[in-house]
Amino acid sequence: MPADRSSAPPAARPLVPDALLACGVALAAALADRYGPDYRSTLAPYWDVALAAPLALRRTAPATAAALVAGVCFATWLTDVVAIAAVGAVLIMLYSLGAWERRRWLLAAALVVGESGVIMAVARWTPQGRQWLTALMATGTVTAALVIGLYVRTRRAYLASMIERAETAERDRDHQARIAVAEERTRMAREMHDVIAHSLAVMITLNDAAAATSPEGPVRETVVQASEAGRQALAEMQRILGVLRGAGPADAAPQPGVAQLADLISIARSAGLRVELAVSGEPGDLAPTAQLTIYRIVQESLTNVLKHGRNVRRVVVTLDHREDRVRIRVGNDGEPGAPANAGTVGHGLVGMRERTALYQGEFHAGPTRGGGWEVVADLAVTDPAGAA
Repeated sequence: MPADRSSAPPAARPLVPDALLACGVALAAALADRYGPDYRSTLAPYWDVALAAPLALRRTAPATAAALVAGVCFATWLTDVVAIAAVGAVLIMLYSLGAWERRRWLLAAALVVGESGVIMAVARWTPQGRQWLTALMATGTVTAALVIGLYVRTRRAYLASMIERAETAERDRDHQARIAVAEERTRMAREMHDVIAHSLAVMITLNDAAAATSPEGPVRETVVQASEAGRQALAEMQRILGVLRGAGPADAAPQPGVAQLADLISIARSAGLRVELAVSGEPGDLAPTAQLTIYRIVQESLTNVLKHGRNVRRVVVTLDHREDRVRIRVGNDGEPGAPANAGTVGHGLVGMRERTALYQGEFHAGPTRGGGWEVVADLAVTDPAGAA
């Protein structure tokens, strides 16, 4: 994460420019005291140097520099020496405090001390009749210096925040792009497994059966070669699936099917849901890929209820088998139109819709008329390879 530019320690700021600024203020004030019309004391140039010297610390140690300037100003007041550098040093330090000092009590104290200095200076060195106007102008100038420093600090913090937001947004965009790529790779792996790998397995089985029943000769040798080529293609397919699904090897564990729905529902019940399973019709000889699709749709639907359901008291999972089709419905009695239910329209529903489309099915997810939320998928589960 990039460092907050507004909160970097003051010691990290340049010291040389502040030292040059202090030298410039001291030199200008000393020359003005020496050759200007208001020259009063031979000690004034030395006081100018004493007032300008703390400016070298205005960003590395603003509170210390401000205290030093205030002390020297008070000393000049006690000795009745008018030092030209006093005005510039005070204004620069008030600005620096506003720009770099974060302690509010110290900022308030600096404003009080500055205002007190204005009153003391006006009372001692301003002629009668002009004191109120001079005090008013000096008060406005002192306050403006502090306010400008505060504005600069706020502006700097705002710009740093905008830069950090832009960098965070860029990182998030890259992260989302990587997630989208991973999801697309997973979807491709699923489609290849459902469509191609199963067909290759059927082809190998048929070739093995033909080789077992064929007499010795060229035909049998050709069939055996075709079976071996199919096995090589299937092995290569598994390696490709492993690459698409991630850096690790492909998962060789058996995929869940309709028989594992009872276990899935038991897990949902242990999580606090009241789930009922209703199965109608004869499932027949469903292909493993079709069973996996049914299982995943029910699994994702129950997951959405756990994650987003609101005031759900009952969930009903229905499987209706009709010849070459199966209708899956997962409904709950949660609050209709609840933000949590609305939030289920995400990657989970997209995945269920894609799985349904692979079986030329229809998919629907949304609130029900009687109140609640339902997911409905109607699949054509005829196995093309088996039908052949």
